[in-house]
Amino acid sequence: MATSYADSAQAREWDRRYDDWGRPRAPKAEDFHDYEAAALKRTQLQAEREAQEKLELQARAKRVAAAVVAYGEFWGLK
Repeated sequence: MATSYADSAQAREWDRRYDDWGRPRAPKAEDFHDYEAAALKRTQLQAEREAQEKLELQARAKRVAAAVVAYGEFWGLK
């Protein structure tokens, strides 16, 4: 805890000195997190994953049906 307090106090002091020199501190884009964009990306990835799983499930059902037909033909169950 002492380290984090000292670091934040030191950062505030440097910010105050920087402002005193008349140099504006412009915020950088990487200083901020865009929560809306992250949420949108998460929902898009989830939708893509669900679509992929649906396609895989359909393909798996076709493979199982083909295997059952082949099994029946092999044993002469038709």
